[in-house]
Amino acid sequence: MKPLLYLILGFHLMNFSLFSQREKDGIDPLFTSAYNKYENKDYAKNPKDAAAIYNRGLCAFDMKDYKDGITNFNVSISLGRRKEDAFYNRGLCHFYLNNFSRAIADFDTAIMLKPNYVKALTFKGASLNELKKYNEALEILNQAVNADTSYEYSFYYRAIVKYYLKDFEGGLADCNKSLGIRSYYETFFWRGLHYLNLKRYQEAITDYDTVIKHDQKYAKAYYNRAIVYYDLKNYERSLLDNNKSIEIDPTKPDAYYNRALTKFELGKYKEAEPDFNAAIDLGFTTTKHFTQRAINFYYQNKYSQALSDFDIAIQKDKQYEKAYYFRALTKYKIEDDKGVIEDCNSALALLKADYIYYQRGISKYNLKDYQGAIDDFNESLKLNPDYKPSILERGIAYYFTEKDALALADLNNSIKADPKSARAYYYRGKLKKYMKDLQGSCADLKQAKILGSAFAADELTKNGCK
Repeated sequence: MKPLLYLILGFHLMNFSLFSQREKDGIDPLFTSAYNKYENKDYAKNPKDAAAIYNRGLCAFDMKDYKDGITNFNVSISLGRRKEDAFYNRGLCHFYLNNFSRAIADFDTAIMLKPNYVKALTFKGASLNELKKYNEALEILNQAVNADTSYEYSFYYRAIVKYYLKDFEGGLADCNKSLGIRSYYETFFWRGLHYLNLKRYQEAITDYDTVIKHDQKYAKAYYNRAIVYYDLKNYERSLLDNNKSIEIDPTKPDAYYNRALTKFELGKYKEAEPDFNAAIDLGFTTTKHFTQRAINFYYQNKYSQALSDFDIAIQKDKQYEKAYYFRALTKYKIEDDKGVIEDCNSALALLKADYIYYQRGISKYNLKDYQGAIDDFNESLKLNPDYKPSILERGIAYYFTEKDALALADLNNSIKADPKSARAYYYRGKLKKYMKDLQGSCADLKQAKILGSAFAADELTKNGCK
């Protein structure tokens, strides 16, 4: 949030100069002298007068010395300047020091002294937002907007609150209202986020282009634009933006994690590994993060590392079916079919999915539990009647249980769906032999051999096919 705060700071200082001049009490030489020095950036100590010390607080604020600003506003208030501006500006100092509860207390006092004080209402809402009290923040910011529809920061902060409340259409409307009053690049940044969540990707890209044109060192803008390109499956562009984001700010785990995902989608599993490691080292240690690194290990055939990460992921969250499923796939690779079945059981207890039933059926098939395999393939096909792998493997399981008519129907359907399936032609060729169709058997086995079956040649010899 710091870039947002610095932008707002410059805006408020502009108003403070005007406000100080307006609020001076009659002809006050000390106040006027202090004000002139403030205007000339002469931040020397002023005499101990409430108004002068108040302006010294503004000087400290101008120099981003918020602690000294609080000290001066404290003294000014103690000397009698109990006006809304003193409490409001002290509240702003607390706000920029992330002392949000104290800031709210000062803004409340300012509002009590000046009802419908739009700036105090706005920054009270912003403080509540920082405390993640989003519904309370929305209520206060609604008051601010109703008090003054010309103050762009009320709309700006309300847009941010609506983002966290997932009201993206409402947030977008507020960004547009804020930009209709004044154009700030931070508002484009947040509007881009709303566009992103509304899947209005090109508009999001346009807004992030605007932000980056204004500030070419804005790491989070590159990061968010990278997400847009990722969602558009433009992984090369996403990778470029992730690279730039990390180059500018190498401390953010989310940037490494998203760059790792992008490399993963590009099939660059080896290159993705250091980024997954960096994300975890920097604090991304949830079940999801260990699971994704494990999957990346799986695709590199690093099965022991994959199993280790899956174990950690499941220890962290026993309700994450993806970890069980991919651990099952990993165990399948090391020929632990009993382990596959156990993990598929756990995954299916959380999610009924065609591919999980299929994988469990394959391991049952490998353990020669053909009827159990058929049952799983049937469950898979209940969920997805067109799931091609289950149709093929059910046909093969029917072959081994001598249910020839059922086997032939499934193998015919498999070949119709995928005419390049060597496995389907191979088993249909073997089946036709037992069905006394030697000519058909030879034709299928020849086709299986052409398509790359390693076993078809031996079957052709056994059948005496020419």
